[in-house]
Amino acid sequence: MIRFEKVTKEYDEETVAVKDITFEIPSRELTVLIGPSGCGKTTTLKMINRIIRPTAGRILIDGNDVTEMDIRQLRRGIGYVIQNVGLFPHMSVKDNVATVPKLLKWERSKIDDRVDELLQLVGL
Repeated sequence: MIRFEKVTKEYDEETVAVKDITFEIPSRELTVLIGPSGCGKTTTLKMINRIIRPTAGRILIDGNDVTEMDIRQLRRGIGYVIQNVGLFPHMSVKDNVATVPKLLKWERSKIDDRVDELLQLVGL
């Protein structure tokens, strides 16, 4: 489970990207943030894996504060969609999805099964 508790991200007094959000994403749920450009969707996602640090509030994964977790384990342990410049353009979609399991040294059959499952889940 991922839980946001009164999370705010301010860049300066005039630029508030996210203000006082509290919500919970249940474990093993596919969740989508929808809103217009500039409403804080990307900032919210980047705060989960500490690409951006919140100005206030807490983000918890299974009860653990993300600011106290090892950053490599945090980033490798959560599902996250990488898009545009974060993708490896010389690799297939399947190979891009398999990147983190390969880093974690999963067995090839486990990687293939998980990648197939995820691609089917999102209709690719």
